[in-house]
Amino acid sequence: MRRVVTGLRNGHNARSLDAAALSPLGSRIPLVSLIHASAVAEHLNFRHAASALGVSQSSVSMRIKQLEQDLGILLFERRHRDVRLTEAGLHFLDHVATGIEHLDHAVRTAGAIARGEQGRLRVGLHLSIAAGFLAELLGQFRELHPAVDLQITERRARDTIREVREARLDVAFVLGVPPAGDCHSKPLWTEALLVALPEHHPLAGTESVM
Repeated sequence: MRRVVTGLRNGHNARSLDAAALSPLGSRIPLVSLIHASAVAEHLNFRHAASALGVSQSSVSMRIKQLEQDLGILLFERRHRDVRLTEAGLHFLDHVATGIEHLDHAVRTAGAIARGEQGRLRVGLHLSIAAGFLAELLGQFRELHPAVDLQITERRARDTIREVREARLDVAFVLGVPPAGDCHSKPLWTEALLVALPEHHPLAGTESVM
């Protein structure tokens, strides 16, 4: 006799996100303009900033001018050979630099989570299959993805399936092939079940017990 172990995950697990409300000002300031302004603030020279960005000096000048018009403030005092940050420009670009760092971190973190390198994985399983192959599988996952918080919950099969449907678990391992059409399921492995009988039991000499 053999038993089948199946993995399930929610078929409707994608969460809808409400679009963030943008201020009228924020919606018309391109990120590239902020990056150009940050480069000018770093080099205090339009030509050097353009060289570092790999764009033309006129492109940088045009974006800075448009940014200043959108903001209604002067970010830089133009001189003959270089530029100097105004007090308002210093304050503004200090916050911009922090924002760009946060955005870069958010992009890198989101990518790592999407690739399964970070984040949380909530696993539900039945105690009877917690050992053997599954224990080795989860152990290998921990070794390959140490930054993922692996949370394991032991439940009855019907409870784990319900929690997958409710998005309280990300994946569940259950015995057999459960009727869960709204979940993605896949048979993962089969394993033999053995029964121990007394030597003189009527079934002791049979090759299988049905």
